[in-house]
Parts: sequence; structure tokens; C-alpha cells
Amino acid sequence: MFWNKKDKELEKIIEEIKVDLSNNYKDNAVLGIKKLRETLLEKENSGKLKEKDLAAYRSILSDFENDVKNFKRTY
Repeated sequence: MFWNKKDKELEKIIEEIKVDLSNNYKDNAVLGIKKLRETLLEKENSGKLKEKDLAAYRSILSDFENDVKNFKRTY
């Protein structure tokens, strides 16, 4: 996906989730996805992202949510 300007805060969260998933840190990945969802909503409500960028980040969030939907919590 192409977008105008990557958001540094969202990109950092995305990278953390990728690392957690690659290292099989499922609980951390789930928490990271929650943080991504909340941060994205905050930026959407404040108008800090253009619609095109928002759609791109929503797609990334959806992909992560699909990746972890069958994870079993360990606590």
C-alpha cells in the first residue's frame, strides 16, 4: 500500500507487533494490537491522518487481528 506520510508512532507500534509475532510472543502481540487500535482511533478522532493513510493503517490492523484471532491467552 502507498500512502502520503507514514506516522512514526504507528510505525513503531507496528514494528513491535511484528517482532513479537516473529518471536512467538503472542500475549505481547495481542497487547500491541490493542495499543495500535487505540492509537489509530485517537489519531482518527483528532484528524491527524488523511483518509488514504487511515485506510492503509486500518488494513494493517485488520491483518494483525486476523493473525492472532485464534491465539489462546496464557494468563
